[in-house]
Amino acid sequence: MTALTTMRTLVITQIPAANDLLIDRVILEAAREFCKQTRVLRQNVTGTVTADTLNVTLTPPTDTELIDVVSATLDGNRLTRKTTSQLDVINPKWRTETGGSDFITLSDTLNDVLVAPLSATTFTSGLVVRGAWRPVLGATTLDDRLVSDWSDALLAGAYARLYGIPGQSWSSPQMSDYYQSMFAAKTEEATQEATDSNMKGVVRKVKYGGL
Repeated sequence: MTALTTMRTLVITQIPAANDLLIDRVILEAAREFCKQTRVLRQNVTGTVTADTLNVTLTPPTDTELIDVVSATLDGNRLTRKTTSQLDVINPKWRTETGGSDFITLSDTLNDVLVAPLSATTFTSGLVVRGAWRPVLGATTLDDRLVSDWSDALLAGAYARLYGIPGQSWSSPQMSDYYQSMFAAKTEEATQEATDSNMKGVVRKVKYGGL
C-alpha cells in the first residue's frame, strides 16, 4: 500500500498554499470517482456462506469498500450475478426458499453480498468474490497498483477539484477545466482497457453514501 502522504507531496509541489487535510480529501474524492467509474481496483476476498442466511459480510482490502461484484464462486461453482429485481423475476421466493445457491447480488449494506437462493449448507470461507473496490473517505493508504498505473489520473482529478474551489489564492476555473478534461480522458482510457481485457463487471448504481 502507498501512503496518501506520498500523493499529497506531489500536489503540494504544484499548489503549495493548499492545506494537508484539503489535499487528502480531494485526492480521495478523485480516487473514489475514478474507481467507481472504471472498476480498475479489483481483488479477490473470501467469505462464509451460512446455512439459511442470505447476507455474507466481506472483509474488504485495506482502506477500501465494495462497489461491485466482478465474479464469484461458491465451493468452486460459479455464481451468476443478478440484481435483486432480476432475482424477483426469476424466483419471487429467493429470499426465503432454501436450495442450491446459484446467484449473487449486492446487498444494501456496505461490503455485504447476498447469495441466493438460501444455502442449506454452511461453507466456511467457501465463497470467493472478485470484487471491485474504491478507497474509503478516511483512507490513509492507496493500493500500490492503482498509484503505479493511474497516479496521473488521480492527480488530475485532485487538481481539477482544488483549482475549482472559489476564493482561494490558487483558484483558476481555466486550470480546473483543463485538469477535469484530463481526468475524464484518463477515466475513459482506464474504462476501455478494462472492457477490452474483459475485466469490467456489470455496473450497478448503488448509493452507499459519499461520492
